[in-house]
Formats: sequence, C-alpha cells, structure tokens
Amino acid sequence: MKKSILILWVLSLIIFNGCGAVKGLMTYGTDPSLNTVRQVHALPKINSIGFEWKKIEDQRIHGVNIYRGDASQDTKNFKRIGTVGNRYATHFVDTHVKPDRTYRYTFSTFAFGKESKRSAPLEVRTLPSFSAVSFVKAYKVAPSVVKLLWKPHADPSINTYIVERSVNGSEWKFVSQVEGQLMAEYIDTFVRNGDTYSYRIIAQSYDKIRAYPSHVTKIRI
Repeated sequence: MKKSILILWVLSLIIFNGCGAVKGLMTYGTDPSLNTVRQVHALPKINSIGFEWKKIEDQRIHGVNIYRGDASQDTKNFKRIGTVGNRYATHFVDTHVKPDRTYRYTFSTFAFGKESKRSAPLEVRTLPSFSAVSFVKAYKVAPSVVKLLWKPHADPSINTYIVERSVNGSEWKFVSQVEGQLMAEYIDTFVRNGDTYSYRIIAQSYDKIRAYPSHVTKIRI
C-alpha cells in the first residue's frame, strides 16, 4: 500500500512540474472559481515566442496550462503545449513555432485536477526569417568546374551558408555547407558536360535559423 502511494505521489510531482513527456496524460475538469491568467504579454522572435503574466495570488492554484492553435482554428481544437507547475512562475517560452506565422494561445490555471476557464485567445505572429543572400552567381572556370560567388549576408547572426543544386530542373539537393559569415564562395567539381546546373544559397544563423533562399543562378556546362 505504501509503495502504491509513493508511486502516485512521484507521478503527481512530475506532472505538476510540467514535464513534457507526461503532461499529456493529465486531463482536467473545469472549476469556474479558479481565476484564469490575465494580461499576458507576448514577445515574438523568429523561432520562439516568450510569454509573461502577472503573479498568481490565489493560493489554491498549482500552476498554468498553455494551449496553442493556428490562427484559423477554433479554440476548442487548441492543444495543450506546456504546463508551468508553479504558481510563482510567470514566464513560458514556446520554441516549436515557425517564422512569419500567426498562432493563437489561451491559458488556464489548475489545481487538483481542475482548471479555470481559459483566457481570451491571444494572437501572436512570429517575426519573418532573415532576408535572402542578395547576390549569387555561377561561373565556369574550367571544363568541369563551376565556381559560385555570393555577397556575404549583412546580419552578424549568420555563420553558415548552405549550397543547394538542381541538375536539369530536378529537385533541389544539398551540396555543401560553407562556414563563416564572410566566406562567400564554393567550388563545384562534380559537374558534367551537357548538363544545366542551378544553384541557390541559404544563409543560416548560429541557432540554426535559415534565411529565405537566394535567387537562382544557372549555368550550362
């Protein structure tokens, strides 16, 4: 009996501390007497959105649930994406978002398997991704050698360039990765006479955020 009680106690601690692996196991009834989260402030970035709310004063409350949906979704179809298992905590960051996209969020407080009514939906749009590399050009420098030159990206967050290639109009494929913001060339020696090669450059930041692809440059060997 003591062992069963201990297991249940440990599970409840894990759930109320917001562990992403098990929070989906918890379902909630509604307790209208619980105060919901109000005045949520959102700070959108390219690939994340931070949220901040006022301290919860109600001592019955154990924490906050966060729900998310796309802008086109009804709030009934929102999914719980996070649980903050401490009423003194006032921040949450959603890192599973894409650039230049609108999301809607709603929040609730919870206590002993019950949650408050959800807050009014909050609509947030993430920032656009980095601009594309502004210039790229392919040159034939030998019978079976193509040299790519591009203008280094102006944003200091960029530290990598991804080179993609299409042969005779086929799908784009990864060719190489060039390191360093100021590094602005790539030599392609895997080309054959009679084929047409298209290239584009995708700048990437230190935290793996990709810019929009550059314009396409073509060359026939």
